[in-house]
Amino acid sequence: MKNKILFSGTILSLFFFSCQENTKKEEVKTAVSEVSEEAIKEIPEFTKGIEITHKKTAFMSHEVVGYDLIVKFGGKDYLAARFTQTVSGSKIKMERTNGEIVIYDGNNVFTNKKDANLPKDRFDIFTWPYFVTIPYKLNDNGTIWSDFQDKPFYDTIAHTGKLSFEANVGDAPDDWYIVYKDNANYLVGAAYIVSFGKGKEAAEKEPHAVKYTNFSEVDGIPFAKDWTYHMWTNETGFGEKIGTATLSNITFSKTNDSLFSKPKNTIVVPLK
Repeated sequence: MKNKILFSGTILSLFFFSCQENTKKEEVKTAVSEVSEEAIKEIPEFTKGIEITHKKTAFMSHEVVGYDLIVKFGGKDYLAARFTQTVSGSKIKMERTNGEIVIYDGNNVFTNKKDANLPKDRFDIFTWPYFVTIPYKLNDNGTIWSDFQDKPFYDTIAHTGKLSFEANVGDAPDDWYIVYKDNANYLVGAAYIVSFGKGKEAAEKEPHAVKYTNFSEVDGIPFAKDWTYHMWTNETGFGEKIGTATLSNITFSKTNDSLFSKPKNTIVVPLK
């Protein structure tokens, strides 16, 4: 009987030892997996300085940001609207001066205007908030960074990096940006293509660029109040001016249940 007890005890000891070893192995695997995942998601040094200078932590500590935006192209009015959005861009409201209200509720886009230009509505509600908040979007899920180099930027040299996207990110994952920053890590410009509605091949035949100037602070967070739009090539950089934009009346606030609720009698703004 004593031998049986000893044998049973030995089996139990081996069992627990085996379990402990397996647990340790699983812990090691998990740790390696977590380290690998962190390595994959490592933030590029290029973007770290931009996020610090543009006070990303302070910006993201707010819930909602609102602003007025006026855009002109070719000397003609293109957009005049009040935008209200969550700081992450997960929900957006665009109130045009003509009375149209366009809402992105996190899933779909809606408009209260039956005869609205639906493709333009969908383009506008995502594009212009991105240009406003781009310093805080540089490391969103699905972003890919490459091709870091210095490029001429008017009478100086700017540091640049190429931002592209994984498949199925947003309405236009084929878009790319060449982000320009100065020595103080202000995001001072971005070349880009707009593939929405025409495809990457056609868009790359005519890339454009935006230049950000007149930085001023709201609650300690810098915003570029004046923008100019330009033709752009990789060889010559910023070229002919084709448009302007003015950002004003920037405010921060709390969110509420009704802020991004779709208006009555709305219609869906489809992707295509």
